[in-house]
Amino acid sequence: MSKEILIIKLGAVGDVLRTTSILKGVKEKYAGSGVTWVTKKESYELLKNNQHINKIFFIDQPLKELYKIHFDLVVSLDDEDEACMLATRINKKKLIGAYYSDNKKIYTKDSSEWFDMGLISKYGKEKADELKKLNKKTYQEIISNILGIKASELILNLDKEELEFAEKFAEKNNLKEKDLIIGLNTGAGKRWPLKKLSIEKTAELADRLNNELNAKVILLGGPEERERNQRIKEKTKTDIIDAGCDNSLKQFASLINLCYILVTSDSLAMHIAIALKKKVIAFFGPTSAAEIEIYGRGRKIVAPIECACCYRRTCNIKPNCMDKITVDYILNDIKEILG
Repeated sequence: MSKEILIIKLGAVGDVLRTTSILKGVKEKYAGSGVTWVTKKESYELLKNNQHINKIFFIDQPLKELYKIHFDLVVSLDDEDEACMLATRINKKKLIGAYYSDNKKIYTKDSSEWFDMGLISKYGKEKADELKKLNKKTYQEIISNILGIKASELILNLDKEELEFAEKFAEKNNLKEKDLIIGLNTGAGKRWPLKKLSIEKTAELADRLNNELNAKVILLGGPEERERNQRIKEKTKTDIIDAGCDNSLKQFASLINLCYILVTSDSLAMHIAIALKKKVIAFFGPTSAAEIEIYGRGRKIVAPIECACCYRRTCNIKPNCMDKITVDYILNDIKEILG
């Protein structure tokens, strides 16, 4: 008999994408099941065309249709108010994850491995951050253990239009199949400004990739990186290909798909590159490197500083974690990947 399964994962967009790693396992465990996913509109482009998702709903739209369904399993992986409220009110047989009880956000015992390290941890934030730092398991391992399934790869499907967009970009910028194309993702979102490599280091890295590896370097970023990327271009002494900062989410993904290697912080671009099975050089300071699964395709560079993985948004330590990550570290790992 088929099952109805609801996944509640609203954001951030990169976290939504990496949660697609549970879909294959869920479908295998609950053969013939229908999977419904509730998210935010900004994540839709990364979920559409996913062969394992039957329906997608947005949290800010009327959900009358959802409340008519009796779900066999609800997987609630966010601690946001809206997510917990939906998980509480929806008709269900079994719940795994966060919900409300007596006007307080709590989580099911079988989801403790994840939520004990989060904002609604029963131990409080200080202990939760300590557990986060001590954790050695990837997100995929933790969530699949919670659900009793086998973890798999992230799923991101580019359609014909998006692939054609990348082809036209490659043609315009004289990018050939034989070229070593390396993407530099310069952003990290508003929440974690400390995750970014400095403008000066990014420019130096671009120049050394050109000079030492004869690479074609693509500068990547979103609207928030417009000014930052302009300053990086002004500081580079060699040619760099500016991908622009106004691409749609899937256009951005299609540009990453052109790259052989993506150099990036712990960010949405990193998750996209992992989903597209690209080589990834990812550097980490305030957030957890252990939590990230790159499936053996690349390297994780962790800042050589005792307070790394602090989960602080601001820092008065000099030099800080990002100061400790040198261009040599990054370049050496790229060279090792290339053999």
